[in-house]
Amino acid sequence: MLAAAMLEVLQPHHLWLLMIALAVTIVTTPIVRAVAISRRIYDLPDQGLKPHEKPIPYLGGVAIYLGWAAALLAAPWVVPVSRFHADSQSITGYILAAGTLMMLTGLVDDLYDLRPKTKLICQLVVAGILIWGGIGRNVVLVFTGWTGIDLPDWLHLSASFLITVFIVMGAGNATNLIDGLDGLCSGVTGILSIGFVIIAAHLAYSEFSGQSPPSPSAAVAPVRLIVALALMGACLGFLRYNFNPAQVFMGDAGSLLLGFNAAVLLLLFAQKGIPRWFMGACMVFSLPVFDTALAITRRWLNGRPIFKGDRSHFYDQLRDRGYSVRQTVMICYALTAALAGIGCLVLVVRTRYAILMFLGVAALMVYAVVRMGMLRMEPPRPSGAPRSAAP
Repeated sequence: MLAAAMLEVLQPHHLWLLMIALAVTIVTTPIVRAVAISRRIYDLPDQGLKPHEKPIPYLGGVAIYLGWAAALLAAPWVVPVSRFHADSQSITGYILAAGTLMMLTGLVDDLYDLRPKTKLICQLVVAGILIWGGIGRNVVLVFTGWTGIDLPDWLHLSASFLITVFIVMGAGNATNLIDGLDGLCSGVTGILSIGFVIIAAHLAYSEFSGQSPPSPSAAVAPVRLIVALALMGACLGFLRYNFNPAQVFMGDAGSLLLGFNAAVLLLLFAQKGIPRWFMGACMVFSLPVFDTALAITRRWLNGRPIFKGDRSHFYDQLRDRGYSVRQTVMICYALTAALAGIGCLVLVVRTRYAILMFLGVAALMVYAVVRMGMLRMEPPRPSGAPRSAAP
């Protein structure tokens, strides 16, 4: 079954979508970088949260968006109409509209520093667009469907909207927070998107390989695969310029867009109300979630403001332990690949065993964090004390 699903991905129309996102991002990144340099739009080092040695232009998120959007716009002309019909095109259109708003929110924040309240309102609108397009409207079934509880329509929709808001904001901020080293966010997201592609290909193959007519959820099946491939191509194309030493940064325009894509895929995997696909997708995306949870927990335990940036992240602590930027990034890549691989085991493992396996992985990660002392906050360095080498 897995081999057949991979053959589904290797169909020419799917490869074209991957190549479109990859090529457009590779071509447009130097252009937006040149614009940023001409407009003097730089991410300035501060020897604190931004320890890079020199100012780096940071409009790269626009190039990521252009590659991603190009693949989505090309889908109606590339994917056979028998699979990508009107309902699929409608869903993709809502995703494109919501993703555009998410990218613009990050871009304006990059240029003018939006107030947190304004960013929250924009993300609420993003979630509303998704719900209006039918994406996430039934996500509550992942949590209640197996219990047999039948919620009233108003409560069903309200709960789904709140969960959708939480997932959109949580995933967007998780990728935003992991964007702290050269090539980290783009590389990690590119790797975990491979896990999304594998699960999406399996579900697409299951929908379209049977003799009976495809189910009503068949409209979602190709969209999952299209979004995952577009995400992969855009990330890998941008990584060409973002890997250490970075030539350009993505900024919030890029990191929020990447998190938005992860959120959309989580919601699409929950569309059928079957917990196993949602759980597998969550495991695929678990490194950004782990990093965010570690930073928040560490600040809380040490009496620091939870939402104030500091060097509490997993990658910061690896750097403080003497690893170079490249070594730290490669460790994160390896962990992402391992967690994504574990998430993909939902294709071959029963749900109850997958739950036990995922809980075991979570317990192992908590044990490793405590064992390595990653929850202890180091005292502030005295003035003039040496710092770890900048990337």
